[in-house]
Amino acid sequence: LTTAYNDINLIPPIYQPFLQDKQYFLGEVGQEPNTRMIYMSTFNQNGEEHPIILISLIDEIEITSTEFVYVIVMVLAVVTALILIFGSLLLRLSQRLIEPVSALKVQLDQHQGDTSQKFIVPEGSAKEFQTLASQLNEYRSQINQVIKREQAFARYASHELRTPLTVMKGSSSLLARSPSTSFQERQIGRIQDATQQMSTMVDALLGLVRYERNTDDSPVRTISEQELHNIVALSQAQADEKSLEFNVQILGHPQTKATTAVLNITLSNLIRNGIAATSAGTIHITMTDTTLSVRDEGEGFSSVPDAEGHGLGLMIVDDLCRRYGWQFTIDTHSEGGCEAVLDLSS
Repeated sequence: LTTAYNDINLIPPIYQPFLQDKQYFLGEVGQEPNTRMIYMSTFNQNGEEHPIILISLIDEIEITSTEFVYVIVMVLAVVTALILIFGSLLLRLSQRLIEPVSALKVQLDQHQGDTSQKFIVPEGSAKEFQTLASQLNEYRSQINQVIKREQAFARYASHELRTPLTVMKGSSSLLARSPSTSFQERQIGRIQDATQQMSTMVDALLGLVRYERNTDDSPVRTISEQELHNIVALSQAQADEKSLEFNVQILGHPQTKATTAVLNITLSNLIRNGIAATSAGTIHITMTDTTLSVRDEGEGFSSVPDAEGHGLGLMIVDDLCRRYGWQFTIDTHSEGGCEAVLDLSS
């Protein structure tokens, strides 16, 4: 493929013009199919300088246009094969790892709130997703059983709790009609007030159990000034026992989906907590277009639970707030005492 010459006159005449009067040359000369790569330099032998010329058949070394096309076709074929192979692998990976997640997400969105539906993953999904779906179905079944127990309890408690309350209401009404002393009248009044409060609490708590999942269906209503005064009046007897006063400010009328019973139990708990924390002074109750607040003049808010306790207290308030999406905050007020705020705007 390569021929060496030590005399310019020995090389083919067609290439001699490229080397005349030159001591160094490197390049490709001629046209196909007679293209050659020529290298010319010098070397010393016995103190004399001689030329050396190398002529290579470049066409035999380089690939031809046809061979170049063949190489391109082979490369494209290999790339296409690799794309198909990796595409197939990605498809199978998607079916095993991605589609099950998407399917579970769609089922969660479609069956939200429906505990009777089961989670199903596509066939061929990874074993881990099948196990996950099985566990989700088990948890959903347990939740469904809990809901059914709560509903059964609500039906049972609705009768078992209201029946004695009805008897107490009827008996106290009969006692109120009979001749009695002023002391007896006060006690009968206290029994009637306590019975009414207990009835309201039972209605609110049973309503939570019975209609917990139908919050969006409840109509929006406006809290009136009279409703607020009626709720405050229920705690008047407790306030009188400690010589406390109520300061009610009406700055607006908020709207809510909560029933009168729910609002009664929520606000009454806050008022009773304020009365319990105040030895003397005033309980401030304020209603705006978005909030209801109760502020006492006691020692302020403490994170340490009161050993005496006040019924279900703030636990009920917090549970009701979560149910209706209210924001409930309680903290020490800048002017002293503790302030509890219900933000109904949510």
